[in-house]
Amino acid sequence: MRFMKKIVLLVTLCSLFLACKNDDDSAEIKYESTAVIKGQDLTLCACCGGWIIEIDNMTTDYRFEILPENANIDLQKVTFPLNVKLNWEVNNTCASITRIIIEDIIEM
Repeated sequence: MRFMKKIVLLVTLCSLFLACKNDDDSAEIKYESTAVIKGQDLTLCACCGGWIIEIDNMTTDYRFEILPENANIDLQKVTFPLNVKLNWEVNNTCASITRIIIEDIIEM
C-alpha cells in the first residue's frame, strides 16, 4: 500500500510539472546566428530581389524572400539596418547570390 501511495504521488507531481507551460515562446528558441537586415534588394538581375541580410559579420550578403509567419517584424515599416537573431538554412544559390530560408527570427 505504501508503494502505491508513492506511485500516485509521483504520477501527480509529474502531471503537474508537465501541465506548466511557458507562454513566452521566444524564450524557448535558441538562435544560432546574429544578423543585420540591410534593406530591400532593388537591383534588376535574374537572381536579385528580396531582402539583403548580412549574417554573423560575414563578408557575403544573403537574400531572403519572406519572414516566418510568427515573426513580429514588418519589413515595410522598420528602419534599416535592423539587427536580428535568427535560425536559417541555405535555400539555393543563383550566380553569386545565395538565398536563405529564415526559420525563426527576433529583433534585437
